[in-house]
Amino acid sequence: MKPRGNASLEQYLASNSGAVPRPSGFVQRVAVFVDGHNFRYATYYGLNLRVDFVKLLHWLTNGCFLIRAYYYTGEWDDDGIEAYVRLLGLPEDVREAKRQELLAQRDDDRRFLRFLNRNGYHVVTKPVRVYRDAQGEIHVKANLDIELAIDMLSLADRCDKQILLSGDGDFAPLVKAVASRGVRVVVVSTQHEDAVRRGYRASDLLIDAADEFVRIEDIREFIERR
Repeated sequence: MKPRGNASLEQYLASNSGAVPRPSGFVQRVAVFVDGHNFRYATYYGLNLRVDFVKLLHWLTNGCFLIRAYYYTGEWDDDGIEAYVRLLGLPEDVREAKRQELLAQRDDDRRFLRFLNRNGYHVVTKPVRVYRDAQGEIHVKANLDIELAIDMLSLADRCDKQILLSGDGDFAPLVKAVASRGVRVVVVSTQHEDAVRRGYRASDLLIDAADEFVRIEDIREFIERR
């Protein structure tokens, strides 16, 4: 069921799960964890949705006490750019153009991350790792699963609820571990057919491990950049 009007996350969850409302005056302590790469794939590539992260944070935490909101992502550094350009095997003139393209992309990424830092998020980055696999394909990867897991577990005793914006099934054991400490865990992602056609689908294991599942398409009108 989609939320109506200016419905908050709490109203969305109550309408979809039949949860008993909290006592009057009770304010939940909430922490938010955004798996940057996975969430971008689900929204921008999967649903053609450009997210307003200020609106998103407000919608997720409205009526709650926000402990902290984290955003995890990889970031190009000079070594990563040089390794990627080298592995492409481009002619020298084309190689320099590609290098400048990546430097410009890094500048854009840094402006975006600075914006997040100044608007309620604690940004956690790690340099991307570039490598060629046995089949000869080039991969660009920055795995921040451990950092995200440590932060979720570290804050578990200080939260009533944690919100994970990811569809990565690798986080299912983590969600179960946090839930075992008495914290309700909400997963925000999508299994919408449009996203599936474009190669994205949130893991059933992750959704089943969570207490609640919020479908991105249901809250699109509240978080979309206009």
